[in-house]
Amino acid sequence: MAPSSNKDKKKKTGGSNNSRMKKSEQIAAELKALAARIEQEAPARGYAPPLEQRVAFRALPLSEPTLRGLEQAKPAPFTTMTAIQNACIPHALARRDILGAARTGSGKTLAFLIPVLETLYRHRFAPADGCGAVILSPTRELAMQIFQVLRQVGRHHAFSVGLLIGGKKDFYEEQRMIGGTNIIIATPGRLLQHLEQTPYFEMSELKVLVLDEADRCLDSGFRDQLVRIIKCLPPVVEGDPHRRQTLLFSATQTNNVKQLATLSLNKPEYLGVHDKEKRSTPEGLKQSYVVVPLEHKLNAVYSFIKTHLKSKTIIFMASCAQVRHAWELFCSLRPGVVVMALHGKLVQTKRTQIYFDFLQRPHAVLFATDIASRGLDFKAVDWVVNVDAPEDRDMYIHRVGRTARYKAGGKSLLILTPQEDQKGYIDYLNQGKQQKLQLNRLSINPDKTVVVTKRAASMVASNPNLLKLAKKAYQSYLRSIYLMPNRDIFNVQDLPLAAYGESLGVDSIPNTSRFLKALAKDRSEYREGKNVNRKLQKLKEQIKAEKLAKRLKKLGKSAPEVKEKGEDSEDDVIVKKASKWNNDDDNDSSSSSSEDENDVPTETVKKTRHPKSIRIDGSNSATNKHITFDDDGQVEDTRAFLRQKPEEIAKKVQKEKEGLKEANEEFIQKVRKRLESTVSLDRAEEKERVRQKHKKRRLKEKGDIEEDADEGPAVVLGTADDDDDSSSNGPSDAGGDDESSSSSDDESIDLKAQEEMALSLIRNG
Repeated sequence: MAPSSNKDKKKKTGGSNNSRMKKSEQIAAELKALAARIEQEAPARGYAPPLEQRVAFRALPLSEPTLRGLEQAKPAPFTTMTAIQNACIPHALARRDILGAARTGSGKTLAFLIPVLETLYRHRFAPADGCGAVILSPTRELAMQIFQVLRQVGRHHAFSVGLLIGGKKDFYEEQRMIGGTNIIIATPGRLLQHLEQTPYFEMSELKVLVLDEADRCLDSGFRDQLVRIIKCLPPVVEGDPHRRQTLLFSATQTNNVKQLATLSLNKPEYLGVHDKEKRSTPEGLKQSYVVVPLEHKLNAVYSFIKTHLKSKTIIFMASCAQVRHAWELFCSLRPGVVVMALHGKLVQTKRTQIYFDFLQRPHAVLFATDIASRGLDFKAVDWVVNVDAPEDRDMYIHRVGRTARYKAGGKSLLILTPQEDQKGYIDYLNQGKQQKLQLNRLSINPDKTVVVTKRAASMVASNPNLLKLAKKAYQSYLRSIYLMPNRDIFNVQDLPLAAYGESLGVDSIPNTSRFLKALAKDRSEYREGKNVNRKLQKLKEQIKAEKLAKRLKKLGKSAPEVKEKGEDSEDDVIVKKASKWNNDDDNDSSSSSSEDENDVPTETVKKTRHPKSIRIDGSNSATNKHITFDDDGQVEDTRAFLRQKPEEIAKKVQKEKEGLKEANEEFIQKVRKRLESTVSLDRAEEKERVRQKHKKRRLKEKGDIEEDADEGPAVVLGTADDDDDSSSNGPSDAGGDDESSSSSDDESIDLKAQEEMALSLIRNG
């Protein structure tokens, strides 16, 4: 039987090897056929298919694992390409660099994921080959969304995929796994952190680099990080068939030559499928705007929510502080619908939880900053409300693009102040040669308007946390207006600041002159500071500070103290001002007030050092004061003590020693009494313990004897202990009693010894 089983094993092994060889041959034949089709069907450079043309994915030279992933995707399969996919995928399969631009919700994600999968499949990538593709996203939520789509489409491929989006705890786990990751989806800061800090991590085999929301990745906030990432990538050699391919996608694509030069693009194909259309927003989007005074914006938002309880709404605000304040306030007001908040100050786990929670709910309100404005595909969003006007046309398009996804419908509402409307904000959005935005002006129905400012003010007054958030919201709104690029439309001096502060529940509004001086920097500088990798920057600053401290220590000097920024450093503008605005949060003191007696100068005046006057006897004119305290915290008169005679001091010391000795003896007596009171109880417990111990041993030996009797006659060698135990098994328990009595005597001796040891330890202590 044994030889036949070995033959069976050999047959099985041989069969598996044959199947592997056949599969490998099939893949090689498939790749050869795909390469031939791609070469034959590659479109001419500059060709863009008609917008209305509809082509199935099966018509493209795609691998079978990719096609099966597309057809088995959930909740709905992908069978027909959208306009941007039909335009970009054939060029991308031919290994050309691409600049893809299309409306929001048009399917740009698949337009770059399919070429990524096909490129790695044709190069036969495996986890051991390392990183073959990098997909960069400006926000963590967008990176998570790309990762989810890739899991659906690439389920039949054998590539390893990694999502690198931040989090201190996950960094070390990512370092362990990143070496065997074929496709990396990351934010620029996180990828740069791994390139600089992860040992042996490099991307020499990189085939594809993708930038989703490319215009955002290339702006001033991320440009420095992107330049440092590009330096770590293999250089692009023209004519090399294995060179790096770069794909850039966005709804508002950049044509800035300086920005694109950063990426070393090789004859890129610009494919803007909706450039010739009459509108740059989705066809199903109905846009409108309403003019509301700044102090009544809170009433307008609350009234809108109350009249749209069965809708799914995203409300955009300018800053994190405003979103936090609105969320806390509206949760307290209880409008009758689930209210959420998504902003950059949340930890990553909370951001992920809120993102997926909002995805699954049919009716909810999400207060958000611009981290939710790009790329996120929220299902069935009915309304997008811009409480604060976007800074430019691109930001407006991305915000309203969260609704009316693909062929679905949606509505957007823009809330403008009278000053913004009078100075032509709508004309500002439509300036240039781009498609015009069709915004219809609406008027507010006074019958459906709910005034909640007084109720909100009472809540803020009774809740210190809400008051703190209201102050931050006021400050951050002023800062956002001041940093707007168009100063003609957005002017802080035109705002009714007192009325606005009162609507937020803030009791007193200081003057803005000093506050605006602290904001004397442009928008690009602000964004550079906002998008920097703060943890990495903080670590570098800490290392520099430590080196500086060591140098100064050698020179005999002390290092200057550096004030650490708090949790909200992203929204902080440091103003050195002592006022009641700063009573509970120094880091968020970006307020302003008139110059009064509480003002602190921004620069400390250096005092001139005058030489100290010296007495004739050589001592300083100012006498040194050395204060000592006794055990009770009372001030001791050390001079009086030193004036005493040595005999008096010796008597006091002897008296203190005698007092300590008496206290020691008293404590020993207390311990002795306590031990004597528990002697009988301790003896009884010890006697019971010994009895149970012997009983357990006898039962065990009895069981062993019975086992030996069952097995047959055997020779047993006895010991003195066995004799004692056997005698205890007799009809009388005399042996056991003797043993107990002897143990009790030993016990009393041990107890006395323990007592003496305890007393000696106390004396020595």
